[in-house]
Amino acid sequence: MALVALAVAAMVAATFTFTNVTYWSINATKPPISVDQGSDATTPPSSDYIHVGNEYDPTTGKNITRISIVGFKGAATDFSSVLKLCNRYGSGPMQVRLVWVGLVGSTPYTSYIRAFYAKAPGGQKVGFEGSTTHSSAGPYTIAPGNCIDIGAHVAIDANLPDSAANGRTILGTYQIDIEISLS
Repeated sequence: MALVALAVAAMVAATFTFTNVTYWSINATKPPISVDQGSDATTPPSSDYIHVGNEYDPTTGKNITRISIVGFKGAATDFSSVLKLCNRYGSGPMQVRLVWVGLVGSTPYTSYIRAFYAKAPGGQKVGFEGSTTHSSAGPYTIAPGNCIDIGAHVAIDANLPDSAANGRTILGTYQIDIEISLS
């Protein structure tokens, strides 16, 4: 009887370890949505005023689309197709939303930008006009094989120094995130 009690006590005190092996295979495909330059960036004369490029930021692991827009001193400038958000590779519809993040670093000329916003479908805006902020637009459903156009509006103060009105000096940089969810 004492031997049975010792065996039970040994089992209670024992630690059991079970191993479940998992293998994680990592694959890659194209992103579900394609951010392409719009027709205003590819057809003259607008190609002199809009440039769209993509890059990968290894520190954040994010793909970044950089858009450079040249506005006109003392005037509001509108573009109807700066970017195209396309569901090129998805097999189902996608929901897309634009979200205002704000200023990414300032320059001595940032205060001369009176308005900047992305023009989303349905007349929605993401950005600012004076002291009014438009924080989000959407969601928009993009079916497979379809695209939506994102335009832009920029207004530059007439008092901007001529030395900064050369088409190359960055007045300000703003971040707008494109949030994508699969339906």
